[in-house]
Amino acid sequence: MTKIEGENDWVWIEIKGHYLCTRFKPNTTLTLDAAKKIIYDALAIAGDKTYPVLTDIRDMPPHNKDVRDYFASDPENSASANAILVSSSISRILANFFLSINRPNIPTRIFTDQAKAAKWLEMFPIKQRKVLV
Repeated sequence: MTKIEGENDWVWIEIKGHYLCTRFKPNTTLTLDAAKKIIYDALAIAGDKTYPVLTDIRDMPPHNKDVRDYFASDPENSASANAILVSSSISRILANFFLSINRPNIPTRIFTDQAKAAKWLEMFPIKQRKVLV
């Protein structure tokens, strides 16, 4: 499958077969405006499709509650599911704690293994999405 890539100041974005991957860049500052730009850019790359998403937060910078709430709300129906990739078991415990508080609107799981995350995402469809011009 064709690999489609993009990036902005905070993330690299690419379609990897059945899922869209966002990988956070290290040493950046994440604000609510940055989070909105990340979703906007991911939607632009996804085009008329809604993909399951692998969100690689292993290098994600600290962020505030507004950012967590925004991502958890599945803005713009931007994903059919979200596999969140973290760097360690401790990170996994912390991420699961935040998920229990923020309660995402779509199926979401935390992984430390990218291959397992990708396999889990295969359960979720790529959907057609209306693109407003």
